[in-house]
Amino acid sequence: MIARSRLIAGLAAGLSTVVLTACEQPTPLVTLVSGTSSVNSEATIFCFEGQSAQAQNCRAEATQPTVLKVRAGAQVGVDVSKKVADAGWVIVLPGDDQDPSNDQASGTQKDSYFAFTPQFESGPLRLEVRMLDDGNASAPTVGNWQFVLVPE
Repeated sequence: MIARSRLIAGLAAGLSTVVLTACEQPTPLVTLVSGTSSVNSEATIFCFEGQSAQAQNCRAEATQPTVLKVRAGAQVGVDVSKKVADAGWVIVLPGDDQDPSNDQASGTQKDSYFAFTPQFESGPLRLEVRMLDDGNASAPTVGNWQFVLVPE
């Protein structure tokens, strides 16, 4: 009888571990590529099914931006998952100040890959990939990935 109780307790513990792990699902990855270097990152902010930016119940992770070294004049490719591409996304180069009207943004992207050549006039560039709420560029962001492009 004691062996049976231990078996049941062990199975229950294993099942609870699986259930808790499933709650912490990963966010889609965004990958940046330049030359032979590539980096990827999970989202710093991401709204899963049933969450919304308006309700402010999305997952938020305070992490440092992912760094990619880029040779001057080299292209940077941005590759997003199908989920992000289907929702629509933009690439944003935030301005040096806190005023969002000074940010530079690409048009809304619907493909999973976009390439551009960064201009390093004043050193490293911050870059954000923002997933849109059903392609609506004026709606709050439902996914955000942060990178820094550093000239080599």
